[in-house]
Parts: sequence; C-alpha cells; structure tokens
Amino acid sequence: MTVEIGKQIKKFRQEQQISQQDLADYLNISRQTISKWELGKSLPDLENVVRLSEYFKISVDVLLGRKKPGFFRGLFDGKERRQSHMDQKKEEINSTVFYSAYAPDIKLLFSEGKRVNTFIKIEDDIFPQATFSKLMGYANCLCCFKGETVSIDQIGKFKFAVNIPLEHPIATFSLHDIVEINLQFGKYFRNVGGNYVTLIDIITKEQNYYLWGESLKVAYAFWHHEIFSSVQINIDKAFQKALNLENEDEAVEAIRDQAENIPLFYGKVNG
Repeated sequence: MTVEIGKQIKKFRQEQQISQQDLADYLNISRQTISKWELGKSLPDLENVVRLSEYFKISVDVLLGRKKPGFFRGLFDGKERRQSHMDQKKEEINSTVFYSAYAPDIKLLFSEGKRVNTFIKIEDDIFPQATFSKLMGYANCLCCFKGETVSIDQIGKFKFAVNIPLEHPIATFSLHDIVEINLQFGKYFRNVGGNYVTLIDIITKEQNYYLWGESLKVAYAFWHHEIFSSVQINIDKAFQKALNLENEDEAVEAIRDQAENIPLFYGKVNG
C-alpha cells in the first residue's frame, strides 16, 4: 500500500461530492484521520481499504491506484449507468461479497440490506460441508434452521489476518415469520478457478436477510427438505426442472449444465 491511496481517496471523494466529515462518519473515524490519509501522512488499514472501495463502488486495485477505474467499474459494477433500477439494487445488495468476511460486526451489514457469506445449517446438515476456517476471507456467519426456529450468528471476527472464532447472536425468529425464500445462483471466481454459489434471500415480516453460500446442494435442501414444506420457495423457472430431480448429485449437475443462465456473481473469468 502506498501514499497513492490518499490521492485516490481525495479524487473519488471530490468526484462524488462527499465531504471529509461525511466519509469519516461512514467509517466511524475522525475527520482528521481522513485528512491525514489524503495528505499521505498515514494510511488506512485493510478493513478501511475494503470499506472505502465499497463506499466509492470501485475495486481495491483502483483505490490503490493500480488500475484504471473504467475497466473495473464495468467488471464489478456492471456498467451501472446502463443498468435498470432492479439491477442496481442487486449490485448494492451483493456489494459485500468480499467485505462481509472482514466486517467486525456483520449485524450492521444485515441492517443495511447487504449480502453476507454464510454457512447454512438445516437440522444436522451444514452447507458447504466444511468447518469454520481461520483463514482470512472466508464465511464468519452461520444461519441455522432447527425445528421451527431460525437463528443467525456471527461465528468469527477478522483480526490480524485470521478469523478468530466467537459466538455472537444476530437474530432469532420463527420459521413461520418467513414470508418467502428466494433462491438464485451465481458464478464466483476467486484466486485460481471458481465455483457456483447459491444466493439466498430470507424475507421475514420484520427484516430481510440476504445470504450467499459456496454450495449448490443447499438449494436442493431448501427445495426438498420437509422443514420448508410450509414456506414459499421461489426460484427461476429455468432451474426448477433441475431441482425437481430426486437425486441430489444429478440436480446439482443439471444446474451446472445451465451455466449460460447463471450470471457472474463475483470476480473475473480467466481466458
């Protein structure tokens, strides 16, 4: 990280007509800290770098001055000026795909209507089938469906380049409070290779919870598990036929076979 970031912060702040105080209030820091960044007297930490890139709707590379904003805005923001209002709203909800794993308090992200990377536990099955990772950048949230109770907890906190396990309840509500669950799929590319993910919108009477998990099997579980027999599950018709298959592995493969109908959720496709 170099002092170039200070020039970039000032540039994008002024372009978007944001005062130093407004930016400081968003980051919950002092205005003097913003001034020091812009003057090159100090540098933001990793957490604030990510939050700044999210706030300005640019990539971290652009914020660091390593790439031109035109290309990355087209990649990450989907050429926002050409998007419909619905597409812009989806971009806003999904904008925390990278940041959620680093957020010190993901409850705030839910209150802001942002999408959070999570493990999903349905009775005794967990998706994806993995254990909590202490490596940075992985899910630190658990959404659990047990009987008629739904609970959402923060299970990790990013600090010093690792996830520190913790137990921090975020919300608990009844399965009967869910108005509907919307399922979508996305292509997710990180580092080398990629994967398909399930985007899960839990719409309740009080609040909406936007989640995503690195698993297609969780969509099959939502579609078939008896616990959701009284819940309205919505999914694009293009994928209903795949999920109606009785065999889980065949259903997942059928979803993957429709790659052309699955939009890019995060990252750049190589090649």
